[in-house]
Amino acid sequence: MVKGVFCSWDCALDDMAVKMALNGQLSLQGLCFLHLSIMVGGQALKLRLMDGGHRCKGRVEVEYQGIWGTVSQYLWDLQDAAVVCRQLGCGDAFQAPIASYFGPGVGPIWLFNVSCEGTESALHDCSQNPIKDYTSDGWSHNWDAGAVCSGFVHLVGGHGPCSGQVEVHSGKEWTPVSDGNFTFLAAQVICAELGCGKAVSLIEHVPFRGSDGQIWEEEFGCTGEEPELWSCPRVPCPGGTCRHSGAVQVVCSAYTEVRLMKNGTSPCEGQVQMHISGGWKALCASHWTMANAHIVCRQLGCGVAISNPRGPYFVEGSDPIWKARFHCSGAESFLWNCPVTALGVPDCVHGNTASVICSGNQTQVLPQCNDSVSEPGGSAASEGSPANCSEFLALRMVSEDQECAGWLEVFYNGTWGSVCRSPMDDFTLSIVCSQLGCGDRGQLDTSVALREGSRPRWVDLIQCRRTDTSLWECPSDPWKYNSCSPKEEAYVSCAGDLLPVSTSHHFL
Repeated sequence: MVKGVFCSWDCALDDMAVKMALNGQLSLQGLCFLHLSIMVGGQALKLRLMDGGHRCKGRVEVEYQGIWGTVSQYLWDLQDAAVVCRQLGCGDAFQAPIASYFGPGVGPIWLFNVSCEGTESALHDCSQNPIKDYTSDGWSHNWDAGAVCSGFVHLVGGHGPCSGQVEVHSGKEWTPVSDGNFTFLAAQVICAELGCGKAVSLIEHVPFRGSDGQIWEEEFGCTGEEPELWSCPRVPCPGGTCRHSGAVQVVCSAYTEVRLMKNGTSPCEGQVQMHISGGWKALCASHWTMANAHIVCRQLGCGVAISNPRGPYFVEGSDPIWKARFHCSGAESFLWNCPVTALGVPDCVHGNTASVICSGNQTQVLPQCNDSVSEPGGSAASEGSPANCSEFLALRMVSEDQECAGWLEVFYNGTWGSVCRSPMDDFTLSIVCSQLGCGDRGQLDTSVALREGSRPRWVDLIQCRRTDTSLWECPSDPWKYNSCSPKEEAYVSCAGDLLPVSTSHHFL
């Protein structure tokens, strides 16, 4: 279909073109715009996207006679933007903004009535009116065209846009990248380009995701300093085939900094804030747990979390609140290594922000904690295991099909172990459930069959006082490997509901 034919019969058409038109071999649109592409002296004009924050997003501009100018929005659509994205090596077109969405350009408006089919390899293959400065015809930069492209690379098959298998766009389709000679430096470049923080891990030997057998036939030689993967040096794989053992998967941090604020920087106490998308945001207190708090304290070099205050710290300028929920096990090195639930999470109530009080840089021995833990058979703790009680501090419930019920376990000395149920009362159970983000009431279930397998049973005779706000503050017998018999392990059912997390055990 002809998309706006502005036929000017003073076009410099040769006799062959006229004969082709008369014989039905050339459309009216083709006849009108033959030789009127942005091909000058046999060379395609330079093309770029401006003021979008990325080379694959912005106002469309072309260079003619050494001067950059814009493209009119007249009949501009996604097919035209698709050609721009393809020519720039920017993947698929997501949007074709008009009305100077990225701000008005300056100088000439070089192109008018661009008409692409969407399959062309470059904008100069599309039809358009003769190239000239259309501002002289009264056209304004208020009508400049734009394009938003997917980019050259994306991560797919993971949890959101910041993790998954690496795929790059060939100009026609997305093609998986293999793990052959793919480096962590390339992963760092990808994470930075996608606005996903820093690379946390690079996983190899991953089965290709629905691949038709095609893989990217180049190797990336990134130094880690490039602004995007497209800028990294590339060399063809020897013989045109990359040796590999599967796809490569990258996991980015998405977040790069965390801090505690108390009306001014307070390194080891205050409201939890995370640097997200260029700004600091407070984290929501809903489902914020002591396990999360311990990771924050450890990450900041502030010892361990002493408490998770229920009353929020007031910090001026602390809005907005980020509503996503972290589900740490207590063994992670950084908060952003923890599983996170973001989709479907309700908005956070104003002022309901997560807070933490850490022990500080000094080593803190928790109440009733025995530093000289006895291992089975009298063996010493394994090398690299925390030898101090202040190092464990993580809590979870283990169940196959329950969100807020299961065998109560603590992480201590590098190992998960059970909690003994005697003499847990209602208040102690309320502390447990609240700490796990599962409501404020719970009960012991003694009807559950005994667990299979062996594990430590770290703590017995734990009973919380009315002044305690977490299980770690509650008095108990000294911690040891066999604190009670297997039939005394605590199975707790809490009254609240927790959002599902994609793990076999509920790390909280």
